[in-house]
Amino acid sequence: MRIPAKADDIVEIYADESSQNKHRYLVLGAIVIPMLDTPDLIEAINKARLPELPQGEAKWTKVSQAKLAAYKRITDVFFDNQERWHFHSLFVDTTQQNHKKFNDGDNEIGFNKELYQLANKVGQLYSKAYFHLYPDYRDTKSTPEELRQILCHGARKRGDPRDWFVRRCQFRDSKRTMPLQLVDILIGAIAYQLNGHDRAEDANPAKVELGKYIMARAGIGNIANGTARVAKFSVWPRKLRK
Repeated sequence: MRIPAKADDIVEIYADESSQNKHRYLVLGAIVIPMLDTPDLIEAINKARLPELPQGEAKWTKVSQAKLAAYKRITDVFFDNQERWHFHSLFVDTTQQNHKKFNDGDNEIGFNKELYQLANKVGQLYSKAYFHLYPDYRDTKSTPEELRQILCHGARKRGDPRDWFVRRCQFRDSKRTMPLQLVDILIGAIAYQLNGHDRAEDANPAKVELGKYIMARAGIGNIANGTARVAKFSVWPRKLRK
């Protein structure tokens, strides 16, 4: 019989993606937070939104000069608490993906593999924790339970001693889930720079400034180089099979 995990052993992973079908670089990222800390994160984001963002979803596509100060404060919620909450991400050069050879011609399978890679990395970094995984809702043929099963079986094959280390995997709606809104802003900044939008003639000045602000707070000079694997704000340039 599976023994329930203690509340203080559960870590929540809120995962989102940016630029899946529109641009060269696909970025996936996740906030990793002890379950008992999640109410503190939500409360802090709600406070940081005011007064410029009293309602509506905070997300990268909505960044503007009038709301820039609020978006900076929202990202500060993470950077001011990196001893408690971490962010992990990866990016993929979609021009190097070979869906025909490796994914049965289905780009959704390719995307699911990257979500698996990100969640699997988190599972290995926090080797004593049990997880609740909450990807942002998307229209897909694959179910969250299928991902949970694959992650747990993969961990068992590599000798992980935890019994079903992912205890829950459910979609969440970013419109009502503050941690996912924070993730969207962070990965939006990464994708904006990787895809060169910050260097375009018509670049959004507020997004350019926010992107620089986030990279400065993360201590990242060139986002394309990635970071250390165990960094509290980590960026992983994924190398694909050819």
